[in-house]
Amino acid sequence: MAKLNLGCGFDRRDGFVNADSFPECKPDVLMDIEKTPWPFEDDMFEYVLLKHVLEHVGADFAGFRSVMRELYRVTAPDGLIEIHVPHFRHDTYWSDPTHVRPFTLLTFEMMSKAKNDEWIARRANYSMIAYALGVDFEVAQASQVYDPRWLERERLGEVTRDQLRTWAGERWNVVKELHVTLRAKKPFDR
Repeated sequence: MAKLNLGCGFDRRDGFVNADSFPECKPDVLMDIEKTPWPFEDDMFEYVLLKHVLEHVGADFAGFRSVMRELYRVTAPDGLIEIHVPHFRHDTYWSDPTHVRPFTLLTFEMMSKAKNDEWIARRANYSMIAYALGVDFEVAQASQVYDPRWLERERLGEVTRDQLRTWAGERWNVVKELHVTLRAKKPFDR
């Protein structure tokens, strides 16, 4: 199974093609993911890891579209893409001036053609991002990673998991990261 660690940084992984734009990381493939096309074949990877990468790319929609189209192109049918991004309501997102794009679970759901078709049938007021990007990604799994300070308070019995779930939608710095696994649905049929 071919695996890609895209934007690997210093987290090089055995068994992966490690790609990054910084030569200091000593990647297997030196590349800028915003420059397309990427140096990979269509449907080449069964598994792609983007760990704290997507929030740094595609400051404008055209750039984001190019990155997501390339990600779709190089991922095999039913291949998995594991994405870690900082939560938009956490200081770690806003503290880094190189972060250009926030994400929510809904952002990734908008990349599903099935969801877009459902919303079109309901005449829902959502952007049909799957069609705008020309991609079809299904959310296979999603989870929130709570800030360690809140997990410690939970461990001490000061808060409950139910409180954390409620506060995650209301308060800052409760959720630190969003982890989403997408499945590439191919071919893309209009």
